[in-house]
Amino acid sequence: MIFAPVLSLPAFVVLFIAPLVGVLGTIPMVGIVMARAYKKRPPLSRKARRWMWALAIFLAVADLWSGYLFYVSARIDREINEEQVNKAAREDFTLDRDFQYGELVIPAGSRIHRYDVFDNGKKDMPLSLRGLRAVRFPHPVRVAGVDVESMDVSTLDMALVLAKDQAIGPRFDYDTKGKLTHEGQPESVTCKRGQVAHFNAPLIEYDINAEFGKPEPDGPDARFKPSQWQFLGCTDGTSIDLPPIAPR
Repeated sequence: MIFAPVLSLPAFVVLFIAPLVGVLGTIPMVGIVMARAYKKRPPLSRKARRWMWALAIFLAVADLWSGYLFYVSARIDREINEEQVNKAAREDFTLDRDFQYGELVIPAGSRIHRYDVFDNGKKDMPLSLRGLRAVRFPHPVRVAGVDVESMDVSTLDMALVLAKDQAIGPRFDYDTKGKLTHEGQPESVTCKRGQVAHFNAPLIEYDINAEFGKPEPDGPDARFKPSQWQFLGCTDGTSIDLPPIAPR
């Protein structure tokens, strides 16, 4: 649960009451002045004029303050919208150049889907594939010893759509203790083009305390190592759907 800060009474008055009084008070104030001028009422006493001038100055200041708050609010809204647009453009896009992500060189023209919790939405950030979730390649690419046309790596069960018929192995399966083992499994399994090859990605150890609150490594240092994946088998699946590219 996220708790919002509690405004003090002076802050509440300055941010809400004063602008409201300024906007609501200016209208009747203008009406009174116009009515007196139209009906040619007798002039006010000196004391009344002082009060009217004081009230007019207060309302003018309150109106200026209201305008400033509106301007700041509109600017913040615009900046937030721009940051959301920038983040969306970096989450779903087409790679404009080859990019090495861990052990894999992802070719230019690949459709990328990623989510980076550390992306603050600022403009002109360097290219990054941190938080990679799915890729559709422009041509078959070899990943974990398999020729694939797309892959979903959003979980530890890596799903690779095969680009051609091929034999994949060795095959692993879970034993009665819930551990992956090659014992009793075939050396290879023949899978068809369009099927989805599933791989288990073992956790890669790293210093959690040292990286706490920091972005995970990117580029060649990314913890993306298909050479360590363990083949689980193939299933008849559908193509991996990627979200549409966000408008810039």
